[in-house]
Amino acid sequence: MSQHPSVIAAFNRLEVPDDRRRLIIERHSEAHRRYHTLRHIDLMLRQVPADHACTPEMMVATLFHDIVYEPTRSDNEELSLAMFQSVADGLTPSMPLDRQLVSDMILATRSHHFREGDAAKDDAINLLLKADLSILWHPDPEVYAWYAAGVRQEYAFVPEDAFRAARAKILLQLRDDLLGSEQLTEAEAKVLAFNVAWELRQD
Repeated sequence: MSQHPSVIAAFNRLEVPDDRRRLIIERHSEAHRRYHTLRHIDLMLRQVPADHACTPEMMVATLFHDIVYEPTRSDNEELSLAMFQSVADGLTPSMPLDRQLVSDMILATRSHHFREGDAAKDDAINLLLKADLSILWHPDPEVYAWYAAGVRQEYAFVPEDAFRAARAKILLQLRDDLLGSEQLTEAEAKVLAFNVAWELRQD
């Protein structure tokens, strides 16, 4: 866990009980995971603001949004939500938690559609979604290459041609949606475009 300091910091700030910590660690350490691991959670937590009114909810949603991850299924978010709800009692013993907001955040990671409202909760959901997608504009080429390779390994059961076609469609849609969302800074947008172009050029 020393490689994932942001995960440890979130556990400690939220005062997550030991049994829930073990559940989160064990789930994200499953053998079939290559990208959707504790490293993904750690990188994502680094993007969560420390002083937002909904920071605890964003942290919890980050810890649980991929707690169920099976590439052959289409209901991972719903199953992740169910697991969160099953252990929510006593999850953050010393602070109140808006469980409905956490639930909305977990389900929002399925489509990654940004909210247009001005409410604090809409802002929090958008920040959570941006954190989840932030690997796409990570400035370190080695980290982005790890991400791209990890996704391919998780979908190793898909033939290469089919994977490349589907991956290109997903990447281009995400790129265009993000560039049109006004959620990214100019610098983030440039790195996003560069990383997507790099991945699409790979043989």
